This record gives sequence, C-alpha cells and structure tokens, in this order.
Amino acid sequence: MRKNKLPVILEPEEVQNLLKQPSKRYPTGLRNKAIMSLMLNCGLRLSEVVNLKPGNINLTKGKLRVESGKGKKDRDLAIPDYLTDLLDTWRNIRPKSNYFFSTLKGRKLSDRYIQQMVKRYAQKAGIEKKIFPHTLRHIYATEYYKQTKDREMLRRILGHSDISTTTIYITLANIDVENGMKSFQGFL
Repeated sequence: MRKNKLPVILEPEEVQNLLKQPSKRYPTGLRNKAIMSLMLNCGLRLSEVVNLKPGNINLTKGKLRVESGKGKKDRDLAIPDYLTDLLDTWRNIRPKSNYFFSTLKGRKLSDRYIQQMVKRYAQKAGIEKKIFPHTLRHIYATEYYKQTKDREMLRRILGHSDISTTTIYITLANIDVENGMKSFQGFL
C-alpha cells in the first residue's frame, strides 16, 4: 500500500523571508508580493489568482469573490485588513485589464510565470525546500487549522466539496504534536 506524501510547508521565518523578496519599488514586485500575500492569507489556488477580476475585489468591504469555474461553487472570502493597503496600492497602479493581476501591458498572467516567480523568490530567500504556488495554499490551510481547529470552516474557505480533502491539513497541523513529543524527556 502506497502512503500519500505530505505536502511541504514552510516555517514562519521562511514565509517572512519569502515575502521580503519582491521589491515594492517596482510595479512587478508590488504585484508579485500582492499575489503571494493573497495566496498565503486567503488560501487561493493558482488558477483562482490568475483569473481574479477587478470586480471580484471590494477593498471597502474587505470582500473577495472567488469564481472557481468548471461547475465548482463560487465563494466569498474576507480580505484580512493587513492586506488591504497592499492590494489597494496595486489596484491604483495596475494597467487597465480584465484581470486584477496582469502583466504591465494588461495581459493575463500565465500559470507558468507565477510558478517560476515563486521558485525564484524562494531561491533568493535561501529556502531549500521545493515549493510551488500550491505550497502557499498548504501553508495557509495548515496555519488556519492550527489557530482555529475548525475543519468545516476551512473546507468552505478552500472550496473543497468533500471534507476528506481538507483532512490533510489536520495531519500537517498535528506535526507540531509529534515535534513536541520528541522533546519530551520521558521516564527512564
């Protein structure tokens, strides 16, 4: 029987180092930081980020409409207050486009670009783990579960139709328990 391999997640310091890499002095750096921050703080999939429309983001109300497509249910998420300024700054300088995150010429970003961007920033941050855009979703989900222990709400936030899909994050969150037990001295 083949065991499923647990997804890679980053330590909090690694996440902070990753987010320090894009320079907000440049439009693309600001955009890239906003993309990674949104994925890390709302658990968005790569496809959801690249297909995000300007009308899907309401910074005044702190709401985000995620359109999943392919028969999946759309969902509404709250945008954390600490992301509002970053997203607003990007919104004010972004080119006219049908997509909230676009190239500087207003074209849709490719999945491949974001995959390479995450890999490049991880290398610059000195992160040796192999990470992908979906890793950012894993990090969000694991941390959300650690903090709330609310499996059903996490399922709804992530847009999973089946709770069994969400249980991987419970396993990842329980790795803390294993690490804590390893440091226990025992009774010998």
